[in-house]
Amino acid sequence: MYPDLGSKQYEFIKRIGGGGFGVVNLAIDLYSGKPVAIKSIHKNYNDRNDLIENFKREANIYLDLSHPNIVKLNAFIINNGVHLVMDYVEGSTLEDFINNETGPIPAKLCLELLNDIISAIDYAHNKNISINGYEHGALHLDLKPSNVLITRNNKAMVIDYGISKGSTEKRKVFEHTKMYCAPEQLDPDKNLDKRTDIYSLGLLMHQMLCGSSPYSANSNEELENKVKYKKTKRMMDLYPAINEDFQKIVDKATQKDPNLRYQTCSEFLKDLNYNNPISTSWKL
Repeated sequence: MYPDLGSKQYEFIKRIGGGGFGVVNLAIDLYSGKPVAIKSIHKNYNDRNDLIENFKREANIYLDLSHPNIVKLNAFIINNGVHLVMDYVEGSTLEDFINNETGPIPAKLCLELLNDIISAIDYAHNKNISINGYEHGALHLDLKPSNVLITRNNKAMVIDYGISKGSTEKRKVFEHTKMYCAPEQLDPDKNLDKRTDIYSLGLLMHQMLCGSSPYSANSNEELENKVKYKKTKRMMDLYPAINEDFQKIVDKATQKDPNLRYQTCSEFLKDLNYNNPISTSWKL
């Protein structure tokens, strides 16, 4: 059964995604005639004030973000739960794109997609957004292949600011996806900043170029140990065609010590585009 929005503006078509706490449905906005994606908290959690506050927080962040590589929020509805009405992006997640379409992504396309993703995160990092009465940039904190959409014309769009926070806020929740989180996200006493997202971007780059997850582990404990202390496998050992310059970029982005990483997304982009494989003889 589709959620009740208390409005006849939207005609639901089908479920297109979701997780443990929420569901995403495709619908038609009958006023505009355009398709939209409606993200709703699962009805079983309508009494969870913490989840409702997270949805409200996500909506407030999205309302202040206007970037060609961040999915746009059209409406925030509170009726029998909370609902985010977003632009519908026709395409697939980066995860499905890698697994079902490309495998390791060729260097030229990888560079284009990374420019889209990192530019979006850099914009959010530096955008003044009102959060809890203060102006902050927004950290994403859950960058992973399932939170990036690839359109039919190979444009990358960032989604899901559901656990994000202001760049100078204290952390209030202990949430992340361990496979793609930075080491400091596993320590609830450590503050997070722009460099936390940069670590995750380095892991994304690794998976985009290699076609496989950055870590392998047989248990949650083993995975946490690798995130905290172990480097990812060298990409060139997994996929020899990868250029060494790409390896150096991923190595810097995924340093365990945040002080040794790129300090801003702008630094990351500068290195990424210094030897542009579109106009040079880079491999892959």
